Amino acid sequence: MSSTRFVGRRVELGLLESVCSKAKADEMPAAAVVSGPPGSGKSRLLSELGRRNPSARQLRLAGFEAGMQVPLAAAGDMLRDLGTVLGAGAMLNELLFEPRAASKDRSLEPLRVFEAARQALLGIAGPVLLAIDDAQWIDELSTALCFYLLRSAVAEQKALAVIAASRPSTEAMVFRESLARELGDDRVTTVELNPLDKEDGLQLIRQLAPHLSQDEAVELWSQAKGSPFWLGMLARGKEGGDVADYLASRLRALRRDAASLLTVLAVITRPLAVSELAAVLSWDEPRCHSAASELVRSGLAVIEGQSLRLAHDLIRSSVIAETPATRLRELHSALANWFERQAEADVELLHEALVHRREAGLDITNLALRVLQSPRRRLLGRAGLQELATVADSEELAEPVAVALRLAVAQLAGDVGEQQVALDRWTALASNATDPTIRAMAYLAASRAAVHIPERQQEAPRFLDLAQSQLADDPVLAVEIESHRANLLQVVMRQAEEGRRAAFRAAETARQLWGQPPVELTARERDAYVAALQVAFNAAVVEEDGAEQARIAD
Repeated sequence: MSSTRFVGRRVELGLLESVCSKAKADEMPAAAVVSGPPGSGKSRLLSELGRRNPSARQLRLAGFEAGMQVPLAAAGDMLRDLGTVLGAGAMLNELLFEPRAASKDRSLEPLRVFEAARQALLGIAGPVLLAIDDAQWIDELSTALCFYLLRSAVAEQKALAVIAASRPSTEAMVFRESLARELGDDRVTTVELNPLDKEDGLQLIRQLAPHLSQDEAVELWSQAKGSPFWLGMLARGKEGGDVADYLASRLRALRRDAASLLTVLAVITRPLAVSELAAVLSWDEPRCHSAASELVRSGLAVIEGQSLRLAHDLIRSSVIAETPATRLRELHSALANWFERQAEADVELLHEALVHRREAGLDITNLALRVLQSPRRRLLGRAGLQELATVADSEELAEPVAVALRLAVAQLAGDVGEQQVALDRWTALASNATDPTIRAMAYLAASRAAVHIPERQQEAPRFLDLAQSQLADDPVLAVEIESHRANLLQVVMRQAEEGRRAAFRAAETARQLWGQPPVELTARERDAYVAALQVAFNAAVVEEDGAEQARIAD
């Protein structure tokens, strides 16, 4: 992507330039750590920063995976550059490249190299910009050299700006904390690289693929989710197979365990801790950690806190497309079982288990009922409602289970505030039910939902009359209907006196049924009793009837 003009990152670039300015103005080191997932543009940002600071002597240190165990592998370019410093660089060159200079006491060689590099650094006139790329892969000795030079710059009041870029990792956190210990928090800046916004993303696409229409460019930006790397891959591959070929080559390079773990991450669609992934796959944790490390090194996955996730949704799409359907069903089944074991009363985990059971082709009716009957079902929100509605509307369900599920989904719609959905589902239930009691309950619920929809409020009395017409021998339902009638008369129909009489009738009926101790009430009876007393108390408050208020309170 280096052939394109630099796009976006104005705020981030401004922060890094201020670090360089601070080091120069104070004649003291200042530092920044740039963190971003693979493909977020860290390397390009470092390059642009260097281009905009031509007056600073620029040193570069770059980590790479294969060199993590090789001493000073990451520092090679920096040491060669320091070796060109007039006068002071000669000793460093001699130590590095002249075999005759090798000491018999090899334990002193790192210190000699460090000290020679220090002398070379201090021999540079003017400010120095040290750009460190892929800090997560720097070998230990190169890291030690960086901090040796940093301490020297502090002691000698050298204008040194250290800008380190890294993927989110434990190594990056440790590097940042070490910088803060050496310089103080006020001289260390943290920069997080977020996705490019739409305007910047479209500008980059227009540079790479000017022939694309606006709609096509917007679609690519959406698919790439603002990642500069994936924007480039999609734009360049619009008329070819760049993305598919790239991912296929990366996947082929994975060892078996890493490939299996990658498939689980693609199927699960959300981050999980490595220990949890090990449990899903029935692996021991060291084995899972090894596979996870390979995925992170390959740029296919990233660590977030203690959890592992795919680096991008395009990776998920490619993995799913390449995985046989039988294997996908096996993984969905394993995930469903794991989530169900973990869930206990956690309705969100139960919902995830439900989704995976469905994708595995397993029966989901009992689990769906368990989710819908959970006291915490409101946490599922609109997305959960839609998922469960799809389950409830399946034509393959037996009638008793289908009715139970559809009743529970209609109730959930009201619980999460989707009153129009609730009204539609309650009226459909009432129309199709053969049991008069279910019809009465559904029409009563439809009337309650209509009250909350301004343009449907006038239908609420009609639904209530339909509920009354279906009422059989169910005293609880009779009290519920009368309590709701009182609310309708007072609030919607503005018939205060009629509403007051209905409220007191409901309360009196409830007292006769359940107000004489000792009476053990079911949850439904208790709720109906409380609702009847509440509507009567509200009517007494409006009428300023203190005696009635006191009687109801007792």
